[in-house]
Amino acid sequence: MRKLRLLHRLENERQDWELLINYVASSRMGIGCVAGTWAVRDILAHIVAQEQYLADRLAEVAHSEPFSVCQTQDELETFLEEFGYPDFESPLLQQDIANDWVVNKYKSVSNEDLVALEIHAFDAILESLSGLTEYQLEEHNLYKLIAHYTYEHYNEHATDIRKRFRSPVKR
Repeated sequence: MRKLRLLHRLENERQDWELLINYVASSRMGIGCVAGTWAVRDILAHIVAQEQYLADRLAEVAHSEPFSVCQTQDELETFLEEFGYPDFESPLLQQDIANDWVVNKYKSVSNEDLVALEIHAFDAILESLSGLTEYQLEEHNLYKLIAHYTYEHYNEHATDIRKRFRSPVKR
């Protein structure tokens, strides 16, 4: 039952997030100073990487693979090479460095492709989530992790986006 509530909440929060991103529009995604020096496209890059991280970890749990975080610098470097993004849950990871790395990775990706990547990552979360049992979600504390990397994350950045873009784009 808790899984169904989570899915419902994910759907609702996701709809709000997508409406906000559509409100900003591709033409304004590069405007800076939305969250610090970040533009909406930088926020999206940040979310893409973390959602893909979550989707991959959920898929591992669904396939009964161990869910563990990097404990050494060598493990962190190997993880980055293997997956193409940092181990965001590692206690060794410095968030500022990870965020800079992610933003730089996606600098040359078009706004439209970045949005498509973010939608794909979210869809992968839903797909992996559908294969998990309530027991797996509880055992690995995944309810909290899913909330953190999805709707809590959207809401954190949505506040800044709403402050920066008060009027709709005229088309």
